Amino acid sequence: ALTGDGSDELFAGYDPFKALKIAEHYQRLVPRPLHSAICHMASRLPYSDKNMSFDFKVRRALRGVSYPAKLWNPVWLGALPPNEISELFSEPVDVDDLFSEAIDIWDRSATKNPIDRALEFYTRLYLTDDILVKSDRASMLNSLELRAPFLDNDLVDFVRRIPAAFKYRNGQTKFILKRALEKILPADILERKKKGFGIPLNQWLRQLPTPDNSANGGASVPGLNEQWLADKWKHHQNSHGDYRHGLWCWLALRHTVGNQMS
Repeated sequence: ALTGDGSDELFAGYDPFKALKIAEHYQRLVPRPLHSAICHMASRLPYSDKNMSFDFKVRRALRGVSYPAKLWNPVWLGALPPNEISELFSEPVDVDDLFSEAIDIWDRSATKNPIDRALEFYTRLYLTDDILVKSDRASMLNSLELRAPFLDNDLVDFVRRIPAAFKYRNGQTKFILKRALEKILPADILERKKKGFGIPLNQWLRQLPTPDNSANGGASVPGLNEQWLADKWKHHQNSHGDYRHGLWCWLALRHTVGNQMS
């Protein structure tokens, strides 16, 4: 089977690419006290279960611009923001150490263009350590061979030399790729709204019983603040917060630890 893996990372197809220029203007124009007030107002927005909902995007965008530009991408994509990671481990977390790989990619970039820097982040970290791992595990579990045409070495080398302005232009992602395919694909495919592959975590987590270390192979994970996690679980189930990604990671880790102990 053929996959589209790599196209978003090479041609600036993700929503955060749309936020980069806005984030630059926001940080330059909005003073910190006003930013804090805006974050407080955003925290009062109703929580939606829809994938990439408006309230989710607003909160994630504000989370990112609370930090320097070199941290935007890892903070936007992270399961928990740095301050909550500190609370989870009950000790201070060095943000520069936590996101050292992302910072190194940002600082060592041959260009100062934020689009190119973000492309490097997505290609070298997100694609390699997340997307391709997921695809490989899912396909091999079903004895299915996947091939990713966009990751042909020669094509990748060529596309990485294309200026960012041809990849993201006037709010349009994958600009040059879409123009190249205009005579091949119908407009309703080329111009349709982006649809990710998010699973309904919010609904699932509200339907699951409160985790019990004695059930379902779960186990307490050493080093984590279990009371903090229990509180976040309660907030999430009562729709008083959106902790889907952090709680999901916790459940997966508990299951892994439980299997190792059994």
